[in-house]
Order: sequence, then structure tokens, then C-alpha cells
Amino acid sequence: MDGSAFSRLAGRCLDSAAPARPAQRAVVLPRQGAFLAASNLRVPGPWRATVAIVQGVGKARTGVSAVTQLTRSRDSELLTLPTFGHFLRWLRDDRRMSRERLAMSAGVSASYVTHLEWGDRDHPARAVVEALIDCLGRTRALTVTERRHLFDLAGLPITSTPTVAQLRARISDDALRILDAHRGGVAGYFDARGNILALNSAAQSMLPGLNVGGNGLHWLFGNEIARQVVVDWDSVAHATVSGLRGRIGTFGHADWPEQLLDELGVYPEFRSIWNAGEVTFSSELPMIRLRESMTARPACLTVQVFDVDVVDYPGWLRAFMGTRRDLPVATAPII
Repeated sequence: MDGSAFSRLAGRCLDSAAPARPAQRAVVLPRQGAFLAASNLRVPGPWRATVAIVQGVGKARTGVSAVTQLTRSRDSELLTLPTFGHFLRWLRDDRRMSRERLAMSAGVSASYVTHLEWGDRDHPARAVVEALIDCLGRTRALTVTERRHLFDLAGLPITSTPTVAQLRARISDDALRILDAHRGGVAGYFDARGNILALNSAAQSMLPGLNVGGNGLHWLFGNEIARQVVVDWDSVAHATVSGLRGRIGTFGHADWPEQLLDELGVYPEFRSIWNAGEVTFSSELPMIRLRESMTARPACLTVQVFDVDVVDYPGWLRAFMGTRRDLPVATAPII
């Protein structure tokens, strides 16, 4: 409901409501632009407004003290969606910090902080968010989760680029045991650049030359063993490159994609597929046919790819799991 519609609804409610006592006066709902002058006035329909009674005479006050609650629920307690302003206010109150102090330390005006907390400006610039975090952190540092949540609510991606060691440190022992529990199929963790962070024994056996610490993209395009093992190399290469293009787009303006493309540009097949411009976001790769390097026995893998959320590095850690199905040698169309 927009402001004008709410004002008309409030006006009808006031017309039908009992007259306010002389000691009461109008209270402003700052964001809806409506004037109400009754205590605990029930608005018809799903909207409910509980209005504070302001004693005395003179100009109506505005702000949080004037309005106790406004919600679209008939009977439930007030439940609000998380917003940047609400969370900023919570962080500030939790540190017993005034708006003026936060604003002065962050290099913005107190009125700007008020606008942020009231939701009038939901998408502050990255520099502003960083300054607010720095100021709040002088009283008590924000946790990794609080910092991530504040950036998420501001609509700003985390742009820091983790090292392979930092990401590998985020993989717990339990997460590694999950790989080993996936018996009979390949499984592993890798990052957005294709760096291999962990592999189970089946993956190491079926994908020779692909090692922890290596890079899956370089292995696929630069290692001859990959062409011998991956029967449908061409389709796997196209799916991998188109998926990389889609993945890069989710990171916004980052430095690492350009460096990665410079590295992979040495492979003619990669350049050709990349320049075709195809993009995909599927988490399921096409059926992959493999040839075991030792026995030449054919096998099929159905591979699923998952995002693994890392609080301080969102979008970076991924996992793959493939279910193996052996093919009869006589019917396998090995090329």
C-alpha cells in the first residue's frame, strides 16, 4: 500500500472513530504521510496501526517514539524482514553508540544515518558500509557473520579474493569425511577458479593427473591424460567453459577473472569455446563417459555440483559428487 492510499484509509478510520480526548493531538506516521489521533486505533482490513498518545499541545512529533508498530498481520506479533537499516540500528544499539558518534566517526551526517536506519536509503555505497563497519568495530569488532549480513542487506557482494589455503582451511574434517563416505563415486571440493581443494580416493583414481592443489581447468585443457580419460571431452569442455562464464558474472567487478582468462588463453580450444559466448548455470553436468586409465574399462558418471556457503567468502567454495555406473565393454561406444 503506498502513502496516498494509506492516508485515505486513515482518514476514513478517523471519520468513524470516537473523537479524541482534548489532551490528545495528531501523531505523524513519517513514512506513510498519514495523520492519526486515536489510541490503539484498529485500521480495517489486514493493516493495523498502534499509535502513541502524545500529551500536550503544539506541533506533532515525528519518529520512532510516535509510532509503536505497523504490520500487515491481524493477530501475530510484529515480524519484519531484515533490512540494512534495522540491522545497522541493532549493531549500533548493541554497542551503546549514538547516531551522532557513529556518523562523525564514519564521515557522514547524523541525518544520513537516520535515513539509513529508517530505510529511506537502502543501498549505501561500499565505502560508506566499510566506514560504518570500521567505526562500529572500534567499540567491538563485528563478527564475520555480522559483516557478511550487513553487506548482503546493502546489496553489495563481498569482493575479497581468498587464497587456496584460506578456502581449504574452511573445509572441516567432517566435510572431508563426507567425500570418503561417497563410495563408488567421485567427489571433491573446488573453488570458483577451478582450483582443487580436496578429492576422495575414487576421484584420484578415475581422474589421473588431477591432484589437490592443481586446477581442474588447466587439467582439462592442458593435460593429455584428460583427453584419454574423458571420452566425451568436447561436450564436457563446452559445459565447463559456459559454466565458468556464468559463474564469473555473479562476482561483479573482481580482479581474479581477468588473470584466470589470461592463464587459460594459452589453450586454443579454450579460446574458441570462450569466444562462442555460451553461458549456463546448471548444477548438473551432462552424463560423463570415462575410460579407466589402467584397465580401459568404460564407466558413466552423473555429476552434481553444489555451492558450499562459506560465511566470509560467499560463492567461492563448491563441491561435486558423481555417481558411477559401469558400462559393458561390448556396448560402450568408446572412441
